[in-house]
Amino acid sequence: MGSFFLNRFAFTSTLLFVCVLCLLQTSAANAQSRNRGVVILNPQNGQDDLPGEIRSEILAILADVKNVKVVTKQVPESAAEADLDAFVRQIYNDPSAAVVVVADVGLNQAFARRQTFSKPTILPFVFDSTFNGLQSADGTSGVRNLAYTAPELDLVSEFQTFTTVAPIRKATLVSNARVIRRLNSAVANNAINSARTAGFELSIQPFDNSVSDLLEKLPTDTDAVFLALLPDSSTADIQALLPALTARGIATYAISNERYVTLGALASNAPSADATRIARRTAVHVFEILSGTPASTLPVSIDSADQLTINMATARALNISPSFDVLSTAKLINNIEETVARIYSLTQVARLAVDENLALMAQRFQAQQAKARIAEARGQLLPQVSADVSFLQRRETTNVRSGFAARNSTDGSITLTQSIFTEEFWAAYAIQKYSALSERALLREVELDIIQSATQTYLSVLREKTSLEQAVFNLDITRENLRLARNRVSVGTEDASDLYRWQSEQATAQQAVLASKAAYEQLRQQLNQILNRPIKEPFGVTVERLENPDLLITDGRITQLISNAFDLAAMTDYFVELGLERSPELTQAQASIDSSNRQLRSDKRQLWMPDVSVVGNYSNNFDEAREMSPGGFIGEDDWSVTVQASIPLFEGGSRYSRIKQSRLAVRQSKTSLQNTENQIEQDVRNAVEALKASFTSIPLAKEAEVAAEKNYKLVSSAYAQGKRDIINVLDAQDSLISAREAALNAVFNFLIDLMNTQRAIGGFDFFLDDRQKLEFSTELTRRVEANRGKQRP
Repeated sequence: MGSFFLNRFAFTSTLLFVCVLCLLQTSAANAQSRNRGVVILNPQNGQDDLPGEIRSEILAILADVKNVKVVTKQVPESAAEADLDAFVRQIYNDPSAAVVVVADVGLNQAFARRQTFSKPTILPFVFDSTFNGLQSADGTSGVRNLAYTAPELDLVSEFQTFTTVAPIRKATLVSNARVIRRLNSAVANNAINSARTAGFELSIQPFDNSVSDLLEKLPTDTDAVFLALLPDSSTADIQALLPALTARGIATYAISNERYVTLGALASNAPSADATRIARRTAVHVFEILSGTPASTLPVSIDSADQLTINMATARALNISPSFDVLSTAKLINNIEETVARIYSLTQVARLAVDENLALMAQRFQAQQAKARIAEARGQLLPQVSADVSFLQRRETTNVRSGFAARNSTDGSITLTQSIFTEEFWAAYAIQKYSALSERALLREVELDIIQSATQTYLSVLREKTSLEQAVFNLDITRENLRLARNRVSVGTEDASDLYRWQSEQATAQQAVLASKAAYEQLRQQLNQILNRPIKEPFGVTVERLENPDLLITDGRITQLISNAFDLAAMTDYFVELGLERSPELTQAQASIDSSNRQLRSDKRQLWMPDVSVVGNYSNNFDEAREMSPGGFIGEDDWSVTVQASIPLFEGGSRYSRIKQSRLAVRQSKTSLQNTENQIEQDVRNAVEALKASFTSIPLAKEAEVAAEKNYKLVSSAYAQGKRDIINVLDAQDSLISAREAALNAVFNFLIDLMNTQRAIGGFDFFLDDRQKLEFSTELTRRVEANRGKQRP
C-alpha cells in the first residue's frame, strides 16, 4: 500500500477523460436497449470517503446514458472466504449486473486472488499487481473481464523518504482488522522486507477503532506508526488515534492518504487530491466497458508523482526538526507556529502596549524626574540652613607659647540664608514648570506612538501571515503545474522548455515562502519586544474584522460619512480640530515658547534688578586651650545678620548676548509651533484620504479576487488542453495570488489606516468608555449636519 492518490492534474488523465466525454456523445445512442446495472460493492459500515466519491463520478459520467442503473451492495466485514465467494457468485449470477466495481480496499485484495471473473470487474485499489499475482500484459490486465488500477509502488523508496523526516528504528503498520485479514501474505512480507531494507523493523497491527487496545499492543520501543487505508474508521476515530500516538512520542506516517496529515499525522508522501483521479479513472472504465470495450484491454497503470507533506504542528509536538533540504521540497501544513496559551486581539495589543512597553516605562520615569526638578528649583527660593563644626590644632609657635593663639580650639556655627529676590532662581523655577509640562506632553506623545506601533505591528503580522499563506498556495499550484508539464513532456505534447520554466518557478516560489516566513517571524518578534514579552514566545492572533465593538468605525453613521464627499470633508475638518486640540506636540511647542519667553524676561531683568538676600549667622567656641589660661578657656558665642544686594555692572557684554539668544529662541519656538500645526493638519488630512481609499478598496479587492480566480481556472484549463502557453498561465497565476492577497489584506490595510488616523487626531478608540464614544459620535454627527446645512442653497 503506498502513494497512489497522486498527480490530480496529470495530463494523461485529463486527456483520457476528455476523450471519454467525446465517446459519450457518439456511443450513447448505440447502447443496448435492455437495462444494465453497475454494482458497487462497499464495505458494511464503511467510513472511508472513496466509495462515495467513486459512486459520484460514475453517476456523473453516466448521466446521459439511458437504461443504466447504479446500485450499491454491502459486504459484511466478518464474512468468511466461503461466504464471500457465495456472495460474489450471487452478484455475478444477477442478469442485470453488467459491471461490478469493488470500491473497498480489503475486498480488492480478496478479488485479486480470484482466478476467473464471470462479469466485467473493476478493482480500483490494487496496490501492487505483482504481489497480488496479477501480471500486466502491455499495460493491461490481460485477464478476461478484469480491469484494475495499479500505481507504481516502491515501498523501499517510500520508507526511506519517511526516514528523512525523522530516524526510525522500530515501526508498526496499522490498518483495519478486516483489511489486514484479507491482505495477501506476499504483500505483507513485501512491506516487512522493504522496511528492513530501509533500515528499521516493521510489524503489522490491526486497528478496530479502540485507541487503548492499539496502544497496549504496540511495542514499548515503537517510534513510528505507518497508517494504511482505514476504510472502517471514521474521521473521529482517526482524530482520537493520532494525538494519542503523538503524546507517546510516536511519529505517524500516512502511506495512503494525505488527508490524515491534516488530521494530525506527521507526514505523508501521497497527495490526497489523487483520490479524485482514482475515482474518475474507475468511472471511465465503467463507461468504456458499457460501450463495448473489453475490460482486459483497459490500462492499469496510473501516473504518479510523490509529494512529501509534513504537519509542522505535529513535528513541533514531537520535537522533530527535519533538515532544511527536506523542508524546502516538502509541502508544509501548520507551518506558522501559534499557541492557544496566549492569543492577542487588536484591542488587547493596544492596552498591553500601554501597560508593558519598556520605552514607555522609561519615559514615565523621565516625566517623574522633570517633576522632581521643579521641587529642586523651588528649594532655591526657600530658606537655606547650614551648620559647621571645626576643631583646630596648631604647632608650637611663639604666638602659641605667648598665649596669643590657641593651641587647639573647637568651634561651631549655624548659617541661615534667605533669598528675598533672585531673578535667576525665580526664572529657573518657572522654566522647570514648563519643562515638566513638556515632559508630560512628551510622555503622551510616546504613549500614542507606542500604541500606533503596537497596533500597526500586530496588523502587519496578520498581513504577513496572509502573504505567507498565499506564498504557500502559490507554491502548491506551481507544483501542480510542474507535474502537468512533466506529463505533457512524457507524452510528447510539449518540449522540455515548459518543464524547465516550471522548475524555475517552483524554486522561486520556495524562496518566496522562505522569505515570507522569515518576515512573519521577524514581525512576531517585533511585537513581542513592543509588548515586553520573551522575544521568541509564540502567540496566536485573532482575525480582525470591522465589527470590533471597541472601534467607533462599527457605528454605521461613521462609515456612511466616508462614502459621501461633503460629509467626509466635514469629518476631516472636525478631525483637524481634534488633532490640534489634543496634540501633545503642540503642547510641547507651546511650553517651549513659554519657557523661552520666561528666560528672555529674566535676561532683561538682570540688567537692572539686583539680587537681594538675608544671611544670618550664629557661632560659638566650645573649647579652647591657651597658654595664658592653663585651666582652659571657653570663648563667647557670636551672631550676625546681613542684608545684601548685588547687581553685576559689567560682564563684557555677555548679558546682552544672552538676551539676543533668548529672543532668537522665542522666534524659533514660535516658528516650530506654526510648523507643527501645519504638520498635524497635513497628517490628519493625509490619514483620512488613505482611510477613504482603503475603505472603498475592500469590496473592490474582493471583486478582483473573484475575477482573477475565474480567469486562472479558464487559462489553466486551456493550458491543460494545449490552447494556451506557459506565459498566459504564469500571468494568470500571478494575478490570482496578488488578488487573493489583496482581498484578504484589504481589511487589515484599512485598520492600519484607521490607526494612523486615530494617532493623527491624538486619541485611540480602545481607551474610550461608552459615554465618551457616544459624545464623540454625537458631536461628529452634529458637525456633519451643520455642514450639510451650509451646502444647501
